[in-house]
Amino acid sequence: MRTLFRYVTSGVLGLTVAASASAAFATDLSGNASAQIQQAISIVEDTAMDFGTTAVDGSGGTVTISTAGAVTGPAGYSFSGSPAAGAFTASGDVSTAVTISFTDGSLTGPGAAMTLNNFLHDAGGSPATDVAGDLTFNVGGDLVVNAAQVSGAYAGTYTVTVNY
Repeated sequence: MRTLFRYVTSGVLGLTVAASASAAFATDLSGNASAQIQQAISIVEDTAMDFGTTAVDGSGGTVTISTAGAVTGPAGYSFSGSPAAGAFTASGDVSTAVTISFTDGSLTGPGAAMTLNNFLHDAGGSPATDVAGDLTFNVGGDLVVNAAQVSGAYAGTYTVTVNY
């Protein structure tokens, strides 16, 4: 029993010496940190998308407006008026890459709602703000006209998202 007590006492003393030796070699070091803050992006609609006046036959079809404002559609449809592609200006940090995305919308009026989808923009494959922090771009897309669409004025919205 005395031998066991001697080993236990030696072990406890050894741990105490080892623990106090570790504390004597401790040190502190300050870590580095950094951050870059980006200005919130704002978007202004400069020109509303306008498909002009579309004369349709009884069949449904898709009317497309290009980013240049040219309107096309199925045979049997005719187009008049002053169509216009949507035009937007996004403002944010200078010379910074952005992404542009869209959420489908719809036009409502006297008849069934018509879907707006398949949007495209003319800001190129890698859009970026310029040295003033601005990016100007046009938007085109599709208007899905239902069969036997009721005549009248239709209006609605779609969402444009610009993000860093």
